[in-house]
Amino acid sequence: MLNVAVIGTGTLGKSHVANFAQIDGCQVRRVYDVVAEAAQECSEQVGAEVASDAKECYADDIDVVVVTTPTSYHAEYCVQAAQAGKHIFCEKPMTRTVEQGEEIMAAVAEAGVTMTVGHVVRLFPEYAQATKMIKSGELGKIGMVRMTRINTMPRGSHSWFQDFEASGGVFLDMSIHDVDWLLWTFGKPERIYMKGLWEHMPKLDYALCTLRFPDGTIAHVEGSWADLGLFRTNFEITGSEGLLAHDSTANVTLTVQKRATEGTGAAEVQVPASPAYKSPYLMEDELFIEALQTGGPPPVSVSEALEAVKVALAGLQSAQTGEVVEYQ
Repeated sequence: MLNVAVIGTGTLGKSHVANFAQIDGCQVRRVYDVVAEAAQECSEQVGAEVASDAKECYADDIDVVVVTTPTSYHAEYCVQAAQAGKHIFCEKPMTRTVEQGEEIMAAVAEAGVTMTVGHVVRLFPEYAQATKMIKSGELGKIGMVRMTRINTMPRGSHSWFQDFEASGGVFLDMSIHDVDWLLWTFGKPERIYMKGLWEHMPKLDYALCTLRFPDGTIAHVEGSWADLGLFRTNFEITGSEGLLAHDSTANVTLTVQKRATEGTGAAEVQVPASPAYKSPYLMEDELFIEALQTGGPPPVSVSEALEAVKVALAGLQSAQTGEVVEYQ
């Protein structure tokens, strides 16, 4: 039995608590949040203990630590967990800075523990199928990729998302899903150019990034926290042998979208639903536990997650300087 501790019980923290509680061979033993009421509410759903200090999540009776705190705290908790010999699941983006990511990578390597990062879009069926078709050559030579991820500005009385220094804005926090998918599918880009509107936070944030890959593929990634409608994603992938398109709203027959409530004061963010038979959020947690049980590789490696952070931050650098970034 693998005993799991969850640090951070916001929207995704609650999701992971529910997921790990239903995976065979797992038990959510302990939860921690700086907002004690949020941790208490979450713990009652699965019969877990509430930790009074994050250090209790690294105790001898814990095997796996799940970090779902604001991004700027990921390094602190992940490094401490690694040093305590715990396996780690960390939400995306892995870190706010490259230096923090390198600190995690070093700590994980030294401790010899297994860590993965929640780049869950790889498991959404439309994105997984697109990658399969591209890599098989079914679409021929890819010329252009357009990806869009639209949401409202994350709300809540303590919404750290609205603080650019804490979250990195819409591109690092949300569009990094599309960045990771591009890296997973095409490899590293060679040139990056971006325009952004992060200076208008907290009212809105918008980013449009162009990435050029060594094989000539050009990708446009659009991310927005400036919309009042439904969370939605779409992509168009143009190849010499065909066009592949996805629109998350095309087959939606019933949607429920609630504004965040003050509640415990935790930050609230919308997360996308999936038409898949099984939730990709559950699948990523299952795959991580499977890796721990079998000794196989994690679903997303630390090095892959760090590369996504590097590319996203290169986009922010381009937006801030107005220059093309030559990426290596």
